[in-house]
Amino acid sequence: MATRREIKSQHENAVIDAALRAHNQRMGTSFVVESQPVRPDAILVDGKTQTWIEHTDAFYPGWAEDLTSYAASDKPHRSMRTGLHSDMDEKVADAFCKIALKKFEHKPYRSVIEQFGPGILVVGLESPWLDEETIKAINRRWAELGSPDLSSVFRWVYLGYRSDGRNQADLWAGT
Repeated sequence: MATRREIKSQHENAVIDAALRAHNQRMGTSFVVESQPVRPDAILVDGKTQTWIEHTDAFYPGWAEDLTSYAASDKPHRSMRTGLHSDMDEKVADAFCKIALKKFEHKPYRSVIEQFGPGILVVGLESPWLDEETIKAINRRWAELGSPDLSSVFRWVYLGYRSDGRNQADLWAGT
């Protein structure tokens, strides 16, 4: 079994790879990971063109702890609360909006933006109830916040998710 840190790194790489595949397909590019500094998560290159990508996750409350502690060798398993759950989509939507705005306001990206321009944000959506209604809730919540413009920091925002046993990503319509 892997440690929590190893699991987190593998998860981050898988979500970034999914977003990179989606971005390359959608934009007709061939970006590959050139390096993985501390910040941002990866520098991407396509010939002479460079950009950057940052990953984060929007978790349903308790789901992250359940997933990582179940798989980690260095942490006892802590199951998500049992019983009835309500407003699942709204909770993920709130988590998405908070983390996207937090990443947007993160001042250390300024030097990265000066060097490469606005980059790519991929937000992994993590919930046992993830479906199209979750995306609709995210879009509603974003609209309630006035549809903040993230383009000065993130030119593209991708939503990462698991489907058919693999990581995938779609360009978010709110970008």
